[in-house]
Amino acid sequence: MVQFFPTLTESHTEWCLSQPLFFTASAPLHGTHINISPKGLPTSTFTIFSPSQCGYIDATGSGAETISHIYENGRVTIMFCSFGPSPRIMRLFCTGRVVEWDTSEFETLIQKIGKKRVDGARAVIILDIWKVQTSCGYGVPKVAMKKVGNGDEEKAEDVFEDRDTLGHWAGKQVEKNEIGAYQMKNNAESLDGLPGLKSARRDRGEWIPFVDARVWAKGVLVERGALTVGFLMGVVMVLLMQFLQRLLSV
Repeated sequence: MVQFFPTLTESHTEWCLSQPLFFTASAPLHGTHINISPKGLPTSTFTIFSPSQCGYIDATGSGAETISHIYENGRVTIMFCSFGPSPRIMRLFCTGRVVEWDTSEFETLIQKIGKKRVDGARAVIILDIWKVQTSCGYGVPKVAMKKVGNGDEEKAEDVFEDRDTLGHWAGKQVEKNEIGAYQMKNNAESLDGLPGLKSARRDRGEWIPFVDARVWAKGVLVERGALTVGFLMGVVMVLLMQFLQRLLSV
């Protein structure tokens, strides 16, 4: 059900641009906030430049979380999902770059995109795609027409409906006694190798306390490495300042 690709295919590109909206996700290296933003009008604001690069026009909003996070660490995930009859979710794992409105490159990119100008646009976000993930999307509701009212007042409205596919698929896995094997394969760890569902980890014979301790130790070493680099940079700055003071006093 889950598939990974190094770049976008032609069918991926066509499908993305036919969706009514997309989402951006980003986060700082440190802090408590994780940002998720819905973006409308993909046909007007989102562009796929090549199989490994895309971008979107960023309108002025009430915050600048994605921009701030890109400036700090460059990590962005773009997600499209289908609300139509055929379910699908697609994530684009990217490294981002911000091109602000007051730079010459901004105008060049707007012309390259060749679409409707967005009033109040503050930047173009350029995204280099390093991995594409597709999955079933069974849990995403679909839009359907439903009649409401009675008699002469009856009218059709668009409503969200839950899909039968998620429960149907899970029921079949349970019936065949395969749900545990699926969880062991897909739910025991994250894409970055972090420990996941404990029951799945136990079922595949993992010694949970040992693995959790190893992951904790790895995190401590990463943090300690950052502290060491910061300390060494501080020492270099102090020595440099002392050297400049002596040079100026001569």
